[in-house]
Amino acid sequence: MNYEKTQKYLAEDFIEDFEIALADEVNSFDDKARYMINFVIGNKGKRLRPLLVHSCCNIKYHSTKQDIIKASVIVELIHIATLIHDDVIDNAKVRRNRATLHGIVDANEAILAGDILLSHALEIASSFSDTMVCREVSKATKATCIGEVNQSFAQRNYDTSFEEYEQILLGKTGKLFACACRLGAKLSNADESVVGYVTRFAENLGVAYQLYDDALDVFGSEADSHKTLKTDLKTNKVTLPVILLLENCCEEERNPITEMFQNYDDNASKLHEIFDAYDIKQKCCEIIADKLNEMNTCIANVGYLPIADKLKKVSEKICNKIRLTL
Repeated sequence: MNYEKTQKYLAEDFIEDFEIALADEVNSFDDKARYMINFVIGNKGKRLRPLLVHSCCNIKYHSTKQDIIKASVIVELIHIATLIHDDVIDNAKVRRNRATLHGIVDANEAILAGDILLSHALEIASSFSDTMVCREVSKATKATCIGEVNQSFAQRNYDTSFEEYEQILLGKTGKLFACACRLGAKLSNADESVVGYVTRFAENLGVAYQLYDDALDVFGSEADSHKTLKTDLKTNKVTLPVILLLENCCEEERNPITEMFQNYDDNASKLHEIFDAYDIKQKCCEIIADKLNEMNTCIANVGYLPIADKLKKVSEKICNKIRLTL
């Protein structure tokens, strides 16, 4: 068996072990909490964050299988909690072609389910003998929540610059991606220089991923994405397409366009004509591509990362998909 095939097998084996460990943690909850969490977990995503942990633990082979799986469960629980909270905030009823938890239970119950996951993730982190895991997880969780708060405060703030928005995304999404990579690397006793490169790789990937999600919400189709779209526009979130349009439009158009955003439902058709006129979709693609290039530079500096190398190809496909389908 050649090296690449061996790595593929190891990743698949890891995900199988991860799913068992994740189910075991959920089964420790009482009936009502277990019902809600199982409903969300049953709607499986890409397991990107656990794969990032696994990817970075291959840098040096000093980590234990049990530690890597535990760390992966932690970051996935935090991620699922943020999805639950996001769906409530956005009033989204569909995710991955299925009803969201917010779509089948009261919003308050959905929020509490997310809180259960956050607290349980921190409980698992505290079980490591090394406090490093708890520190990394706590910092990432805090950064994620602050990012969400900052985005909420930026709502309807049409003066938000791209640089300011990028910092919001770094907290909201990038820091948890970075936490996954840092845990894998640190549990493997990787050099600090390697930890630094995988951190920057993950932060760029996280921001690029969120920027893609922004573009998808405005330009995508619900049939292809299997999720509720236009929620950002309907809730007056200032995201990448909105920022780029306001930065590129004529000064005399800015106030009228801003007023249209504030009443999106009544102006949807006209706004999308303006998006097209200023080629905002293509401008989104170019910014995402820049982020992916930064990510790939970090990968080159680290050396061979089996899963990260695959993520680079996936990221390129995402950028191509935006150009072709949005």
